[in-house]
Amino acid sequence: MKWGKKYSGIIIEIISVLFIVLFVYAGFTKLMEGDRFFNNLNNSPILPGNATAYILSWGIPILEILVAFFVAWPRTQLKGLYAALGLMILFTLYVAGIVFFSPYTPCSCGGILTLLTWPQHLVVNICFVSLAIIAIRLYHIRKLSNVELYHYKVE
Repeated sequence: MKWGKKYSGIIIEIISVLFIVLFVYAGFTKLMEGDRFFNNLNNSPILPGNATAYILSWGIPILEILVAFFVAWPRTQLKGLYAALGLMILFTLYVAGIVFFSPYTPCSCGGILTLLTWPQHLVVNICFVSLAIIAIRLYHIRKLSNVELYHYKVE
């Protein structure tokens, strides 16, 4: 048995747990520090207007928690991983915009991420984008190898 086939399920689960912890922590932190998160979004040099900040200050944390549930539930895990990848790409683009194009850098996100600089935050986001891609790829490889194994058993 190849190493990848043997450990791919464990790797997918570890990456899934990392996303669940990340999104549940980030979502609840943003909800608990709602005024601070709204002010950070409202003062962003990239996002337009008060209405956008209001919608995002509620939408982002709810979406993060929802994606965590999708990743946690086996029947929707792959969809959750795709949603996690999409969110992380959007967050990475936002942070890259702050790092490379913003005339000033606003306050960081709440929670433990306040300890990171914006360039460090960008690196963390790129790592999570990579982890999502790895998990999705392994999920598909594992699914294909299970289908092939099933066909060999039937014949």
